[in-house]
Amino acid sequence: MLSSQLVSNFIRKEIIQLKSLFPERGRWFKGMLHSHTTDSDGWLSPRNVLRAYKAMGFDFVCLTDHWKVTPAPKDAPDGLLCIPGVELDGGKTDVGDCHIVGIDVHKDAFFERPPKDVHYSVQKMVDLIRSKNGLAMLAHPSWDGVTWLDVKDVADKLFALEVWNSGCDVEIGRGLADVQWDDLLSRGYKIKGIAVDDAHRYFSDAGKGWVMVKAASLTHASIRAALEKGAFYSSCSPLIHELKRDKKSFYIRTSPVRKIDMVSSPTHGSTFSVFEGCELTEHTFKLPKAKVRYVRFRVTDSGGRQAWTNSIIFP
Repeated sequence: MLSSQLVSNFIRKEIIQLKSLFPERGRWFKGMLHSHTTDSDGWLSPRNVLRAYKAMGFDFVCLTDHWKVTPAPKDAPDGLLCIPGVELDGGKTDVGDCHIVGIDVHKDAFFERPPKDVHYSVQKMVDLIRSKNGLAMLAHPSWDGVTWLDVKDVADKLFALEVWNSGCDVEIGRGLADVQWDDLLSRGYKIKGIAVDDAHRYFSDAGKGWVMVKAASLTHASIRAALEKGAFYSSCSPLIHELKRDKKSFYIRTSPVRKIDMVSSPTHGSTFSVFEGCELTEHTFKLPKAKVRYVRFRVTDSGGRQAWTNSIIFP
């Protein structure tokens, strides 16, 4: 009979042989991709927004004021990368509005806000951002009540959607967009999920949702390349240390959590949790036997805070 130590070593060897879904090289950088300043409707100046995030341990921040690319202040904190961005609002859907965030647009880009009685289509806003070299992200779909029908014609042009928005959660309890994300993934759209603050006040809505990006260096080019490749996960607190796979299974290792979910196509997937007072830090999931479009992983800690990997798409 094999000893428990031999069994443990055998399992560990099998895990090591799995292929990592995060880059083997690079460093982890903590970033905010949706924030507001006094250049639109935020309560802090650009300088103070950056100082606030620097104090919270962030490595990069994208300033996304409404219809305006806010320049990085000359007295920005050392060691903090400021990425130019913008938020376009006013697009109408059947039940409300639709906002699109532009990440890493040209720093001198100009966006002309339409008159109040003119509403741009979602397509128009996405095209505007992409024409300025930006990555187009669907902002707070739960807040706005946006469905897959509202974005189906542009979903292939969307870099990501906000699976979590701290500001929307703080204000009206509609910060989570898991359902909207899975709705698009289940229909074959290859869209990433991002956690953000969308902070305006900075005393109640900041530092509660972010991305952890694994990149070669803290530069515009490296961060953007990592984002486009999906070399990141999103979090409200838990850490995801490893995500590996082979043809039949996935292995995930995290900071201490209560629950790990493998989310997949409708009626498929798996979950593993422990009793209250207990914690886990790793688990191996077998792929669903049925053919599925995707899997993604979501972890929940003892305080109910979550983290999300991007989806793994199957042909």
